[in-house]
Amino acid sequence: MRPDTLFIGHPVKTLERVNSTNSYALDFIKQSAPTEGYIVWGKEQFAGRGQRGAAWQSEPGSNLTFSIILRPQFLPIAEQFRLTKAIALGIASFVSHCMENGAHVKIKWPNDIYVKNCKIAGILIENVLEQSILKYSVVGIGLNVNQVVFDPSLPNPTSLKLLTGKDFNPEDCLMQLCSFIEKQYLDLRAMDYSQIDAAYYNLLYRRGVWGDFQLRGENITAEIEGVNPSGHLILKKKSAINNSYEIIEVTDIKQLIFL
Repeated sequence: MRPDTLFIGHPVKTLERVNSTNSYALDFIKQSAPTEGYIVWGKEQFAGRGQRGAAWQSEPGSNLTFSIILRPQFLPIAEQFRLTKAIALGIASFVSHCMENGAHVKIKWPNDIYVKNCKIAGILIENVLEQSILKYSVVGIGLNVNQVVFDPSLPNPTSLKLLTGKDFNPEDCLMQLCSFIEKQYLDLRAMDYSQIDAAYYNLLYRRGVWGDFQLRGENITAEIEGVNPSGHLILKKKSAINNSYEIIEVTDIKQLIFL
C-alpha cells in the first residue's frame, strides 16, 4: 500500500524488528542519499528513544514506531522549531480525525500529543547539519494505536483504541498519517508560518491556565503564555513582590516538569 501523498511515504521500508528507527535512518543517510519522504517503519522497536533521553516503550505490532527522512534545507537552523510545530500539528490533526470529538487533542510543549491529560504520541527530531544548512532531519514518531495495557511506570499513556473502543489497522493509520503530516510540511515549505504558529499556539496544552510545574528543581505556579520563535516556552509566574508577574523563558524540556 502507498499513501496518497506527493512524497512522504515513498517508499516505506518495513522492518519486523529494529533497535531504533531513528538510528536506522541516520545510518542509512551516512551510506546513501535517500529521497525526501523515505520512511523507516519498525513493527517492533527494542531500543526506541524519546525526549529527555528516555526509552520509548511500545507493544510489538500494536502501535506505530517510524521515522521520516526529510530535507528541510529551506529552513534556517535558527528556525528549526517550526519543523517540530508542523510535525506535531500533522499528528494532532490525524488523532482528531480518528476520534468523534477531537476537541481535547493538544500539543504538550515541545512535541508530545495529548488527549485530555494522557499522552498518545511523541516525536524525536534529529538533524544532520552541513555547515549552516539542515541537510537532513530524521523525524521519529511513536503513536499508540491498539495497545491497551502499558508499563505501570509510564505516568499517563493512552491509545486510539482506549479512546475510541475501536481496533485500527496500523498500516492504514500510517498511510493516513503521512497525508496529514505532508499537508503541514508543505505549508512549512511554502513559508506559511503564520498559519502554523497560530495553529500550534491554539493547541498548546495547558496554555492560559494556572498550573503547577517544577522548574529547575523548584515548584512553582505559573501560566503558559506561548512559545517564542526559538521554540522556548514562555511562562508567566506569580511574583511574591507587589502581586506582579515574572516572565520566564524555558529553553530546554529537561528544565521543566508538568505537575
